[in-house]
Amino acid sequence: MKILHVSDIHYRASDENSALLDKAADQFERLRPDYILITGDLTRDGRADQFARVRRFIDSLDFCHVLTIPGNRDAGKIATSSANEYKDLEYFLATHPDPLSLLAEIDERREQEDSKARRIELFFEHFENAEFFYRDSQIAAVGLQSMPEISTRQMEVATQHFLNGQPGEMRIFCAHHSFMPVPTKKLKPGDTVPRSADILQTLIELNVDLLCCGHIHRSHVWDLSDGNHRLLCCNAGSLLDTSGKKDNGYLEIEIDHDLRITKRSLFTSHTEQLYHRQRFGDMLQARQQGTPVREPQLEPVGAATEERPKAKKAKGKK
Repeated sequence: MKILHVSDIHYRASDENSALLDKAADQFERLRPDYILITGDLTRDGRADQFARVRRFIDSLDFCHVLTIPGNRDAGKIATSSANEYKDLEYFLATHPDPLSLLAEIDERREQEDSKARRIELFFEHFENAEFFYRDSQIAAVGLQSMPEISTRQMEVATQHFLNGQPGEMRIFCAHHSFMPVPTKKLKPGDTVPRSADILQTLIELNVDLLCCGHIHRSHVWDLSDGNHRLLCCNAGSLLDTSGKKDNGYLEIEIDHDLRITKRSLFTSHTEQLYHRQRFGDMLQARQQGTPVREPQLEPVGAATEERPKAKKAKGKK
């Protein structure tokens, strides 16, 4: 089985970006994956022409299953004000040091909300669903919106989807925002999913094998375990965005006898192996056949790997 994890395409109209999408399609076809997971921020600004071009790109990937969710740049949820927030406008005007600037702030906020609402409409003009609940003979996969958070209700539906499957199936969970910090990246407010620790624990208890996310434009793999089950938290870099010090590329996840995760660059032929777990494919096959093989668990940091013989004391002359 082969999976490509792509995130943060950030497409904006230009000859260069359009050519890069064609190049990505050619690379993906040569790799011949079984699945491509795209974890949000398909567009740079949520514009109609950007959605249309990315839709054509995804339609060209007809040699495999493509599962897609939006990111905050595609369909950020509208941040609605509370019912009481502006009800006493006279009070705000009387107490605010600069009433004109307050009105400008209100107008600006309403314009931002209108813009977000329009982006949602544009997304659904090109994509049927903003979340997916997928199952076939090889995998069970869930993709949820994470803007502004992953709600309890969303997790209830995801849990039911996994519980309705076979105990030995390979399970994958996708979201746009990251769940863990990664080296070399200073996190900003909103980079990680709220209540991420609780959701990670739920995913481990549901025997989810892969968590795929993006947003922070860094490639990294965390191997998490509760002592009974191991969850791989995979962050993909940005496919196209080259502004600043970004980590460009996508992840190739290969499962045969072992499991290997490789970062591939779209711009060069450079590859870097990020992760290798031995016997995962054998364990998965046995698990699907109902005869699970317990794989070695992670050793605690600093744990001794072998017992060293005690050194003999030198005998001195009396």
